[in-house]
Amino acid sequence: MTIQPISDASVALYITPADLKEHGLTPAALTLEGALSLARDAFREAGIELAGPVEIEAYPGTCGVLVFARVRPRSRVWFSFGDLESLAAAARALPEPRPDAALLWWDDRWWLSLEAGAAGAAARLSEFGRAESSRPHLEASLAEHGRPVWRRDALNALLTYFPV
Repeated sequence: MTIQPISDASVALYITPADLKEHGLTPAALTLEGALSLARDAFREAGIELAGPVEIEAYPGTCGVLVFARVRPRSRVWFSFGDLESLAAAARALPEPRPDAALLWWDDRWWLSLEAGAAGAAARLSEFGRAESSRPHLEASLAEHGRPVWRRDALNALLTYFPV
């Protein structure tokens, strides 16, 4: 199954015939309820919370199932940094630190998150690191595998240890 973001509030899920077979289903025997259940399981596994209507388009034969869903907009925006120096430079570039900032270590990168809606801070941070918010399973992966460094006020902590 493949999940692709369409916008901040919607995603598309493609379920191949092989995915159906893996779950004991066939395209011919697939019901609307079965497709909806499979889609909900896929979204739950990816850490995506549904919010609103789900549109299912099932194509018989070899094409599979396409699901369009409204999702709850992310509560956090994520940035990753390849090195500590870039992360510290990003913290220094903000006019004022944000107490909502959290920092994790995962997959040889530093992961910084802010509450959604921090457009000005997000624009500045993206000059130093990579915006990662478009990955649908990101929050679930970080929750499972990431090692928390600071759960709150990470930017102030960074500025304390790396003033200039």
